[in-house]
Order: sequence, then C-alpha cells, then structure tokens
Amino acid sequence: MISHRLLTYETINQLTDQINRDQHLLFYSYLTQRKEQAKFVGQYVDDKLTAVLAYFWGLPFPAFSFHCINREKLNFPALIAFTKETIQLNRNTVCGTILCNRDLQLFQSNGLITGNPQRFLTMKHMDQSKLLDSNLAELVKENDFSDIVNLLQNGGMKFFTRSELEQYPFLGIKECGHFIAVGGFHFYDSKLVELGNIFTSPAHRGKGLAKHLTSQLTKLGRSLSSDVYLGVLAENQAAVHVYKELGYEVTAEQSIVDFKLSIG
Repeated sequence: MISHRLLTYETINQLTDQINRDQHLLFYSYLTQRKEQAKFVGQYVDDKLTAVLAYFWGLPFPAFSFHCINREKLNFPALIAFTKETIQLNRNTVCGTILCNRDLQLFQSNGLITGNPQRFLTMKHMDQSKLLDSNLAELVKENDFSDIVNLLQNGGMKFFTRSELEQYPFLGIKECGHFIAVGGFHFYDSKLVELGNIFTSPAHRGKGLAKHLTSQLTKLGRSLSSDVYLGVLAENQAAVHVYKELGYEVTAEQSIVDFKLSIG
C-alpha cells in the first residue's frame, strides 16, 4: 500500500545520520541547515520510506531536493501529485533542483524538466598545503552590504540570498573604492561549510582574484570544519582548474535543472 506524509523530526534525524554528504550535499543541507524552512514529503510503501521530495522556501524560486531510497518500489507520479497538492504551487511555476543522472532520467521520463540541464560538480577540499598565503581580500562590512547585493544580483548569482551575507562572513577585493570580486558561504558552521557566491566582475577576470578569494574563504571554512565544499558548473573549466589547484577534488557530478511540479 502506498501512502504519503510529511516526515517527522525523528525520521529527518535518522536520514541525516545515513546520508553520504559527498554524494548528496544538497539533500543533506535540507536535513540540517535548511530544516526549519523546509517541508519533507515522504512516500511510503507498506509503511517503508521509498523517497523524499523536500521543498525549501528560502530562495527567490521554489527550490527542491529529491532523495530516492527504494527505486524499485517508488511510484513517482503519486509522489509528485501529493507534493503538488501539499505545497500548492501553480502548475506552471518553474522550480529548481540538482539531480544525479538516474534521478534526472526519472524526472525527464515523467515530462517534468523544462529547458536544458546544466552539468554541476560538487567539490570537496582535500589538501590544505595547496592554499595560498593570501590576504588580498578584506572582510565585507555591514555598510557595504547593499553594494555586494547589487553586484551579485547583477552578476546573475541565482543561489544568492541576502541572509547569507548577513549571517556569514563575506570577503571582497576592491579597486578604486569599488568591489571587483566577492565571495562568501552558503553554509558556515561545524555541520556543513559550503563556499558560494564567488564572483569577479567581467572586466577584472583573468587576474587570479577568484583564486585568492577561494583560498581565503577555504581557510575560514577550515577553521570550523574539516569538510569544506563548493559547487561549480562543469562547463566553467577555468574555475574548476583553479579549485583543483587549491586542493579541491570532485565528489559528485550532477545536473542543475528547472522543472514543473506536474506530470506530462
């Protein structure tokens, strides 16, 4: 028998202990840092959890994370239908998530995907000896927040939220009194450190600024946790090369996708 219900805190905590962060970093972040702003829709077959579709309302778009436990028992259309009813989004609302290849095929086969998926790499820092001895970037102060928000939004940083800037340290590099490169964190505590929002203005790219920023941010992250991550589009080979030079290694290859919460 198939049933659906929102997960209890007990089940969420059990899943947290079972998840491999290197492979499922997004879902892990929903179970931990994003837990209070998320709903977890679980599908049960014969009272055993088969899959979870989690909804997070803290980004500028409806954001989801999908985790499949038993693919053979999964009734995906039923999970989508129940989630749609529970979240009550318009059928034409465009949502976002990050999927492994098997889950991408599942979403595609059910006609959910809109647009073209973008290959995405999760990278984890593995070698501290490769970090630069750099202090080129300075800590962003509160009176500079508006400038940082404008720079990142104009730069198309889709996953940036002002709350990250207010809660976590951001670093910036200035020229003639204006920020030309900035970087910060999506998550910054002992459970999970993930660098994010690393951006260099187009006129100043190719000067190694992102390498200095990433190195300093990684050191800040390492002061809290030995597990420091970042994500990057696979097509951005210049950035991937920089991160590898600084001691990062790829732990997962996935796809960023837009989709609609409606089968067919």
